[in-house]
Amino acid sequence: MDAQTALERLRQGNERFLTECTNGGDIGPDVRGELSRNGQRPFAVIVACSDSRVVPEHVFDCGLGELFCVRTAGNTIGASELASVVYACEHLGCSLVVVMGHTQCGAVAATLAGGTDGAVGTLTERITAAIGEERDPDAASAINAQAGATALASHPELVPLAENGLQIRAALHHIDTGVVEFL
Repeated sequence: MDAQTALERLRQGNERFLTECTNGGDIGPDVRGELSRNGQRPFAVIVACSDSRVVPEHVFDCGLGELFCVRTAGNTIGASELASVVYACEHLGCSLVVVMGHTQCGAVAATLAGGTDGAVGTLTERITAAIGEERDPDAASAINAQAGATALASHPELVPLAENGLQIRAALHHIDTGVVEFL
């Protein structure tokens, strides 16, 4: 599936999510068996926050095997997250990567409050570097997602894939409405 078709499929899935009460994605025994026998073929990579309110499979109305999700607090991208994205694009054939931030992000709020020490400090340092002087939490979340997408787009292992059709986009998921805004 090419990147533009994948992006349109995400947009349509988000439209369904806004009006439905349950996920229409297939999680049944037939698809589980198919995925077990033939492996996964996700159509997109979603780098998203670990926040329990941000579940890409629900937000985009997808079932098993459709999305390759990389989740970390603040949707930050370190070595492991980068390796996961590269794997999905090189080995699974994903043609679209979406770095999706969200409103009301706790990691962004911690950053704006002055960061933190220890392990969480690793996340807030990355977010601080991304958002600069921005102090509006939602704007900072959007900037953070855009910075992640920019970093991926310039990575030497992904540049050749981008030259052959890979798209890397940023998005902001609005927690209150469910709308995903592609930036």
